[in-house]
Amino acid sequence: MILYGAGGHAKVVYHTLISNGVKVQGIFDDNPAITSFLGRKVIPYSNTKDTDSEVIICIGCNKIRHVISQKIKHPFGQLVDSTSYLADGDSLGQGSIMLAKSIVQANISVGKHAIINSGAIVEHDCVVSDFVHVGPGAVVCANAHMGFGAFIGANATILPGISIGDWAVVGAGSVVTKDVAANTTVAGTPAKTI
Repeated sequence: MILYGAGGHAKVVYHTLISNGVKVQGIFDDNPAITSFLGRKVIPYSNTKDTDSEVIICIGCNKIRHVISQKIKHPFGQLVDSTSYLADGDSLGQGSIMLAKSIVQANISVGKHAIINSGAIVEHDCVVSDFVHVGPGAVVCANAHMGFGAFIGANATILPGISIGDWAVVGAGSVVTKDVAANTTVAGTPAKTI
């Protein structure tokens, strides 16, 4: 597996891969200021010669992850931590990851390049679109819909049947009781537009 990104989120992904027995073959980042990562050399993506290994984009920001995905020539890998639960029959899109103790219940298809972060729970019959990030400890109740690029903050709760629009942001600790429009930021209990 090859990682793209050498920041904080990459540290979590790196250690998750290692603890699950996956060898990390290389680390790429196009920021010239980043030359090492946990004692390993970081090289620009443009310098790679191996295009057969799978890559995971290790960047928590949905918009940056989306932009980076457009330039990657490698096939995309997936990661499901051994302490996570992905229900039988569910699918995980290319480049998507489930970190420690995350749960994805029945009848869910997780889109491409999504992050189900540590301890997050996505209940049955939800839609998790491409480039969604469900933050640590967040709970997405049954039949909720998370649009393209939506960000659900740490420990937020999305009530059953709620739709979160494309590129919407739900603040940490919020309780979402109403649909959230695309490109909107909400926060609070109950969550309100800010």
